[in-house]
Amino acid sequence: MTSTFISLIDRRLNKLIENSEEVLPQAMRYSLLSGGKRLRAQLVLAAAETLGGTVRDALDPACAIEMIHAFSLIHDDLPCIDNDDIRRGRPTLHRAFSEGIALLAGDALLSEAFLVIARSNHLSDRQIIRLTTLLAKRVGKEGMMGGQTIDILSEGQTISLDLLVQMDQKKTGDLFACSLEFGAIIANAAPSIEEHLHQAGLHLGLAYQIRDDLEDATTAISDNAKQNKPTFTTLLGPEPTRKFLLQTLEKLNHHLSFLPSGAPMIKGFIDPLFDTKIDP
Repeated sequence: MTSTFISLIDRRLNKLIENSEEVLPQAMRYSLLSGGKRLRAQLVLAAAETLGGTVRDALDPACAIEMIHAFSLIHDDLPCIDNDDIRRGRPTLHRAFSEGIALLAGDALLSEAFLVIARSNHLSDRQIIRLTTLLAKRVGKEGMMGGQTIDILSEGQTISLDLLVQMDQKKTGDLFACSLEFGAIIANAAPSIEEHLHQAGLHLGLAYQIRDDLEDATTAISDNAKQNKPTFTTLLGPEPTRKFLLQTLEKLNHHLSFLPSGAPMIKGFIDPLFDTKIDP
């Protein structure tokens, strides 16, 4: 199913962003079509199918989520934030083009995501309003941008565990939550199911970041250490962090258990992210 979903998403993304000789579309395509797991977009499709919706109805919203993810990576890589030179084995966008073009390409992908949802022929007006409103909330100051702000302000600081959890749930978890909630909206699921998916997404994002912190702790000098950023391993130590990851995954699975049959399709995308990385 993974390869099928990725193929559908990649083909649709290729059509949504014109293959033009103009610089801005080229820059947008450079980042958007550079590969990647398409995890967030696949979760939209999996959640919709799990709850009785269709891949056809979910495909454009899934592509919108992927555009938002690409926008966030472009901006994260900029010199004013993480100053990264390589992304997925290629020069980052600001290295391949320029810093100004990268900034504009990220902004263009952000706006294009909303346009893709608004133009979908397979969604009702009510669904379009709900999806765009939710996306704005999950990406904006209450969500991903809010988490990124905490991240920037925390450099060189000692922060509490609660603030670190809040930062990672906003910075990473809110887009995962949005992906799963999109599936619920597309399938017209009950509000209680939508809330369980929201919570599942927040815990997925948190687990994702904890896993990365554990992996970074095994490297000589991690990116976070270079930038003097707080992590779970520096705050708690490796073994308590490992236990915290297991607790977070238990909460994630608890919320998924309320979905039909325990949501095996959704878990099929999530479990491989962690099954080799959490042994005590």
